[in-house]
Amino acid sequence: MSEAKIFPTGGHVLIKPNKVEEVTKGGIILTQTTRDSEQAAATLGQVITIGPNAWKDIDDGLPWCKEGDKVSYAKYAGVSMLGADKENYILINDTDILAVLDF
Repeated sequence: MSEAKIFPTGGHVLIKPNKVEEVTKGGIILTQTTRDSEQAAATLGQVITIGPNAWKDIDDGLPWCKEGDKVSYAKYAGVSMLGADKENYILINDTDILAVLDF
C-alpha cells in the first residue's frame, strides 16, 4: 500500500519524481526556488501506484509498466500532489509514460 495515501482512479498512474540534488557536482549550492523549479521539470521517477483501468483502452490493453519501475514521463504531464508522507508526487495519465528505464 502506498505511504502517500494517494490512490489513482481510472487510467492514472502515481509517480514519485526523482529528487533534485541540493548541491551540484561542482559544489554549487542550489536555492530552494531553483530546486523547486528543477523538480517541476523532472521527467524521471518511480511508479508508485497504477489505476485500475490504465492502458485498458489502448493497444492490446497490457500495462506498459508496473509498480516499482523507473520511468520517463512527459515533461509537463499531470498534477503535482503532496502525499500523506509529506513527499511530492505526480499523478499522470497512463499515456504520458514515455519509457521504462533499465538503469
